[in-house]
Amino acid sequence: MSQVEMQQAAQDCMNCYTVCTQTAQQDQQAGGEHGQPSHVQMLQDCAELCQATAHFLQHGSPVAVAVCAATAQVTQHCAFECEQMGDNDCANACNNANSSVGQIAKMVM
Repeated sequence: MSQVEMQQAAQDCMNCYTVCTQTAQQDQQAGGEHGQPSHVQMLQDCAELCQATAHFLQHGSPVAVAVCAATAQVTQHCAFECEQMGDNDCANACNNANSSVGQIAKMVM
């Protein structure tokens, strides 16, 4: 796996972290379908995992590949839920992170 791919994945993860965090805050305030505790918690979980994954990638942790595999699953689920809610910004951020970390997970596994 190249340094450029790892840096891109870290950037995509940090963007996903930012978007999911903002979306969780907005949805919590909005209430209704978007503010359901399970949806807000999923957004927060996705954000936290993406932030941790970026950290692992940035310092070249030997467990980064395993973390990327888990992050790929979580971002895929989050993207699907965001698409169902009509939140394209969140879905796109999650899909981008999913693509980047998924490629890293596949390269080594």
